[in-house]
Amino acid sequence: MGVCPLDDFLRELESLRKAIDEAMERAISGYPCDVPLIREAMAYASEGGKRLRGAIVLSTFESLGGRGDATPFALAIEMIQAYSLVHDDLPCMDDAEMRRGRPACHRKYGEAMGVLAGDALLTLAFETAATSDLPPYRVVEGIRALAYGAGAAGMVGGQVLDLGPGTDGSPGSASGAHLPGAEGSVTEAQVLGAAETGGTREASGSWPSLNDGADAVRLMYRLKTGKLFETAARLGAILAGAPGDIVRKAGEAGMSFGFAFQILDDIEDASQGGAEDQKDTLPKRISVEKAREEAAEALRRCKKLVTECGGPDFLLARLADYYLASKLGLAP
Repeated sequence: MGVCPLDDFLRELESLRKAIDEAMERAISGYPCDVPLIREAMAYASEGGKRLRGAIVLSTFESLGGRGDATPFALAIEMIQAYSLVHDDLPCMDDAEMRRGRPACHRKYGEAMGVLAGDALLTLAFETAATSDLPPYRVVEGIRALAYGAGAAGMVGGQVLDLGPGTDGSPGSASGAHLPGAEGSVTEAQVLGAAETGGTREASGSWPSLNDGADAVRLMYRLKTGKLFETAARLGAILAGAPGDIVRKAGEAGMSFGFAFQILDDIEDASQGGAEDQKDTLPKRISVEKAREEAAEALRRCKKLVTECGGPDFLLARLADYYLASKLGLAP
């Protein structure tokens, strides 16, 4: 991998995952709550996963010279990720029975409890972030970025595009014809709105036109998956006190990684068949080979942007290298 031997990199990633897992368990099991069942469902829903988003928060914070502890924000973004998966699995959304090899939260605890467990994780995320002892103005800006990335202009907006128009809540295709607007035509402004952060619309790179289904799928990927990865990298930079241009580049790098991550995830799901194979994806729209090329381009852009932030030794750059090699069989 050039910068870091593979074994060292994987050990570092595993160390971060384990630290986040342990902190998550403490945060939820020790949370004062008079209703043990909801706490049990929250703990169940938050277990497992790679913890990549939280790891990116912590590693970006450290790489940019952050002093103090960014763990509350790493936990917060992982709680948001966990809540999103609980709701994504619900019958009104993807209607998935299994998650990570075991029953989905709503299958184990019931649909209503699934909704409430997701709600509780989402609210706990912001409560946890607010406990940070980092400089208050950075904490406030971090919470603002977290809310933006998780909300209608980010992950939730992407979920809307993924869901489609079915009045019964059935999963739909993320094609332009399913987006609101005259005769299926949608402008970028209609989808992204006029959301602003610090006086400037918070977005990474140039958003695609929405003239065809492939562009709409790309937009859905950027919002539903890319936005939380973007937010993770931005959080690390914001909390470290990095200048604005570094915060922006870190966010763009996270977005590029998240975009590639979703493409590669869809390619892997398609190879395994099952319910996920029915969804509208970029590999279906433009072919697996062309989708792989887009993923590789995005990973290389991620590494370039991270290098401009300070160096290729950042975890996010090494993640890009790792995915290029392990998922695409390409040299970094």
